[in-house]
Amino acid sequence: MRINHNISAMITTSSLYQVNVSLTKSLRKLSTGLRINVAADDAAGLGVSENLRAQVRGMEQALRNTQDAIALLNIADGALNEQANILQRMREIIIQAKNDTYTSTERAYMHSEFLALMKELDRIAKVTNYNKIQLFAAPDNDPEIDGDEVYLSNTSEVPNKMMYGRYIYDNEGEGIFGTDEYSSTHHFNMMIGQNYTQADADAYNDQIVQGAAKNSYDKTAENILTIELGQMDTNGILNPGPGFQDIYNYVKSFEMHSDFADPEFDAYDFILDFYMDDNGFTALDGNVQKKFDFLLRLIDGEPSIPQALRDDVFGGRNNKTGLRRISEMRAYIGATINRLEHNVNNLMNQTQNTQAAESLVRDADFAKETSNFTRNQILLESATAMLSQANMVPQTMLELLK
Repeated sequence: MRINHNISAMITTSSLYQVNVSLTKSLRKLSTGLRINVAADDAAGLGVSENLRAQVRGMEQALRNTQDAIALLNIADGALNEQANILQRMREIIIQAKNDTYTSTERAYMHSEFLALMKELDRIAKVTNYNKIQLFAAPDNDPEIDGDEVYLSNTSEVPNKMMYGRYIYDNEGEGIFGTDEYSSTHHFNMMIGQNYTQADADAYNDQIVQGAAKNSYDKTAENILTIELGQMDTNGILNPGPGFQDIYNYVKSFEMHSDFADPEFDAYDFILDFYMDDNGFTALDGNVQKKFDFLLRLIDGEPSIPQALRDDVFGGRNNKTGLRRISEMRAYIGATINRLEHNVNNLMNQTQNTQAAESLVRDADFAKETSNFTRNQILLESATAMLSQANMVPQTMLELLK
């Protein structure tokens, strides 16, 4: 028998240490609910679960982004609904004014309301905003582009002006109102997916080119949706083309002048009558009904500008106008909202399923861990008792000295 080295105590101490480590792990898993708390628990599983966790958190944020986008579009749709109501009233006024039971005096009263409603169309377009960001495009001439394209003013004034000069002018059918639209389009890049892929990077447009806006994404993007909101002020809604720089210049009166020599004659009245006749230019004859007819066409969205005149004066381009323009904008908004709502449902499903997958990898099995914890408790008590017994063995050597 030897007393310098208590081998039995050493073996028991080693077993006690291992049981204590196992018990500590069981306590950590039971207290956190996680099977993997540190890399030592399962290095490969930790990597998989971190990737899954990143996807879950990304999808949760993409879900919030999508809901914000829907809220933005709902605000825009509400404003357009009121603009449609205003146009309906303007149309009603024109139909009333076309009746020859009214003189120029009564028509002047009607015209006052007509212009007031036009100003309200402009005001709604300017003040409709989300988080102090103006939703609809605000036009201005772009000195960097040859021709009469229009863009958003770059100014810090909000909400009446855009914070950033962003616009879309498309000559190949990608713009919200088609290939011959000359007005401005504002755009918002919505991150509605949980990743930024190479396809998204390739879809990014960092230059001003025909067919795309600077700082926008085309349709090949996988996780970012560029939403376009067109120019919806009076120069967008009631302006047939860039030849009319200011809509007020040719709606400033419900009367038409019959003589070119008239000092009050306005060139826009001339252009207006020029467009009114499908056969080309006819002399102004003082018939106020012609202006009413054309204004009705603008409000209805059917200006009927002859193609030859569009080519000569507008460079082949014009605007969709009036109720047709608003209806097209609202249809686009409605379709986009429906698309985004499907994205919300998809993100919810993906989040749930990905979270379940991450749970299988990382979460603790409480039934198993409780069993391990109980086992380790028993082993700990047993090892402690055996260590005590092992330490008592050398004491028996004292009996030999008696």
